[in-house]
Amino acid sequence: MRRRQCCQSGRRHRGSVIVQSVIFGGTVALGVAALAVDTGLMFSARQELQSAADAAALAAASQLGSREDAMTRARAEAQRYANANRVAGESADVIDSDVEFGRAELVGEKYEFLPGATPHDAVRVTLRRDQSAEDGPVSLLFAKVFNMQSARLSASATAMLVPRDIALVIDLSASMNDDSELRHCKRFASERTGYIDGVQVNLDDVWSHLPVSTGRAGIKNGQNPSAPGACTSSDNQPGTGPGSPTTASGYLGSSGGSSGGEVGPRFGWMTGFGDDITPGTYSATSDGGLYYIPRSSTCTDADVIANLTESGYTSAERSALLSGSADGNLTTYRRRVAVLLGLAGWKSGKSGAKFTGSGGNGDNVVDSTEITQSVDYPFNSGSWDDFINYNASSSSQMEATVPDIRYRYGLKTVVNYLLESRPSHSQTPELADTPEEPLHSVKNAVQVLVDDLVASQTQDQLSLETFAQYGNHRINLVTASETQTLAEAFQSIADDLFGYQAGHDTSITNIGGGMDKAIEELSSERARSAARKYIILLTDGKPNVDQYNRSVGNNAPSALSWAIDRASAAKEQNMTVFAVGVGGDVDENLLSEMASGSDKYFFADNQPDPENGGQPMYVRQLRQIFSDIGAKRPVRLIQ
Repeated sequence: MRRRQCCQSGRRHRGSVIVQSVIFGGTVALGVAALAVDTGLMFSARQELQSAADAAALAAASQLGSREDAMTRARAEAQRYANANRVAGESADVIDSDVEFGRAELVGEKYEFLPGATPHDAVRVTLRRDQSAEDGPVSLLFAKVFNMQSARLSASATAMLVPRDIALVIDLSASMNDDSELRHCKRFASERTGYIDGVQVNLDDVWSHLPVSTGRAGIKNGQNPSAPGACTSSDNQPGTGPGSPTTASGYLGSSGGSSGGEVGPRFGWMTGFGDDITPGTYSATSDGGLYYIPRSSTCTDADVIANLTESGYTSAERSALLSGSADGNLTTYRRRVAVLLGLAGWKSGKSGAKFTGSGGNGDNVVDSTEITQSVDYPFNSGSWDDFINYNASSSSQMEATVPDIRYRYGLKTVVNYLLESRPSHSQTPELADTPEEPLHSVKNAVQVLVDDLVASQTQDQLSLETFAQYGNHRINLVTASETQTLAEAFQSIADDLFGYQAGHDTSITNIGGGMDKAIEELSSERARSAARKYIILLTDGKPNVDQYNRSVGNNAPSALSWAIDRASAAKEQNMTVFAVGVGGDVDENLLSEMASGSDKYFFADNQPDPENGGQPMYVRQLRQIFSDIGAKRPVRLIQ
């Protein structure tokens, strides 16, 4: 009996031990499970906090390229991204002292953050979930059993603006002055399809920037009577004797024009610019700044007759000069026009002639041996004969848009002749200093980019490539050096571009050739492996040159494929292509395909800008576009 009781007692004891073991073991297991859950929670929260810190740092760094209030913008972006990223269901917090600005310095192959160093191109952001944060530490679930209510966490990330190697690729084909010419003053035929409305051409502004010293005040042979007094209206075209005015500068006209009252050179009796060129409604027939001298017809222009009379030609000489009876010979017509424009004198040989002395056979034809006191043509290429041919032609771009301008001579048509027929630097270098549009607006936009890069003290490099029939590498990638400040280095790019003109070397458009030069430069030893590669292409037109530099016609398949091929090659080498089209006749399909994404294609319109006196929209838009591209600085995490 006792033995049985003993066994039973032992069983009861073992049972209590088992119960106690189960209770103790269950508690331990529960604690381990709670620890595992809360450890996982903290691990997840720490990852979320680090991701939020990374996003906040990248967002803050992206604002360091801002032109104004960069540090304020950076702090605001850090806070915005911290709030947008949840950590254990709550927001992380950023205080001003946790956003540190500094500079990234390349040490070996890695960037190091130098807190406080200027100019700032890097930022370190620390996010916290502790007692200093608005939402406090991260609440734990089961560890409260062990009197652990929460976990205090923090995470830091450092991001920098990535240096860029930027190749500017600028169109210098002759069409880059089209919006200054009469060809665009009215509705004109598109080179792709349909018609395009005219723009506010600035022909008078181009004229006012030509050197007055190129002007000629007439034959001034000492035999002319005094000319009329100073001009008082746009249709006052004075003679050019030794009286007033004898200056080489002309007269803008009563309307003032877009040049703001500045005037350019005069040539012979072409002294007044005349009417403003109002888009869509300009009429050459009523423009007092033009002389109408039709071929094979009698000239009845009152200003021409007045000039002949005031300068001393006899009635018989005037009748012969005004008559077009001998104009069947184009050479004879040119000589007659030169005399009627005050670009030459006529020794007629008639009784009482203006020019006395030997010479002149007394008939009614201006012979080559009878020309005297010729006004020299003042530019490198061209001639007054060629100018007269241009004005008399029915095939000029000017005449195609304004048909009634044929046979009308004046300062407008002289300047238009230079822009359309003698645009290159070897022909008329003076045009480089004039505001040819749209090239002038492109130059100003590049200056804005340069100013922004200098203001932000960037570590970027900049090169200049241009194209017309050929791609041309103009300036190597440059940045600050021991001998040159950043401002000096970048300004050399802008200054060089300001020295070029539309059609500077040749007239046609090899977009692929310009892109090819950019690829070569961004692949050269001057390019940096740690820098992001940007190509900024700007063109107003359509490619018409193939990979062999042959002219193949606007939008010819071989020219298009060559441009696209070079853009594709750039992208394959991780170069970001920005394509900027300017004008109303841009091939948007081509440029958007060449760009590295829809956000990398920009279009600057040539429609009138009511906020800028009717000037083309691109005058303002290009500045903003280039400024925006300059501010699109890539960022990366370095810590």
